[in-house]
Amino acid sequence: MKLSIITINKNNAAGLEKTIQSVVCQTYSDFEYIVIDGASVDGSLEIIKKYADKINYWVSETDTGIYNAMNKGIRQAIGEYCLFLNSGDYLIENNSLKYIFSIITGDADIYYCDCLYAMIPKTLNVNKLIQSPISHQNSIIKRHLFIEHGYYNEEFIISSDYEFFLKEIWKFKTNFRHIPMTLSFYEGHGISATNISLREKERKLVFSNVFNEISDSIIEYFYFNKTIYADIIRKCGNSLILNFILRAYRFIAKRLFRKKDYLELWEHFE
Repeated sequence: MKLSIITINKNNAAGLEKTIQSVVCQTYSDFEYIVIDGASVDGSLEIIKKYADKINYWVSETDTGIYNAMNKGIRQAIGEYCLFLNSGDYLIENNSLKYIFSIITGDADIYYCDCLYAMIPKTLNVNKLIQSPISHQNSIIKRHLFIEHGYYNEEFIISSDYEFFLKEIWKFKTNFRHIPMTLSFYEGHGISATNISLREKERKLVFSNVFNEISDSIIEYFYFNKTIYADIIRKCGNSLILNFILRAYRFIAKRLFRKKDYLELWEHFE
């Protein structure tokens, strides 16, 4: 089995049907389809049963969050690769999977595509990934990465996929390859887009988990992305150079800014 497509859902019957329809109409056939429902009460179960002959595995039961549901799907999967399409996401064309697997040659562990909401870097390093996250809806991920490196972190509400990609490129040196196409459409108004305070809180924890002793420098880099140093920092893949630039910035900033302005500038992330 080449691919496992995993859809999680909770009380989004209309979105779920849209997702399922985009999957079952694919001209590519070497995949299994897994649906994990969080004990929905809005008619989602009826939608799942409607397409049950097209779904290889489904369950409807309580879960503890998005990533708990996604991990359930991974544990049921048998495909070489995983693709996560949450309810409401949909594959853009009937030939989307056929086209992408005509390109995938096995030379990378994660293939990432363009998306409609953000600029996606054509080549990836850790600094680019910090500033320009890739989406799981547009990524084909080798399943063995979860088995060997760990499943999604269920302590997070919205940021575990971000942590997963950062961990793979930073800690495990996983090979990413860009494919110049948009694989799927996903709603841009979910909790990760609208709950900014939660996103910022979890992002700091992600940096701490992934980067450990240099996490403070990474946080500084992230929040100072709009400074005159941003372009320089983006090009510095070496953490020693990154630390040097940030120390230089703080040294200069303390002398150029009035003390009050300087403290106000930093208080939002200290």
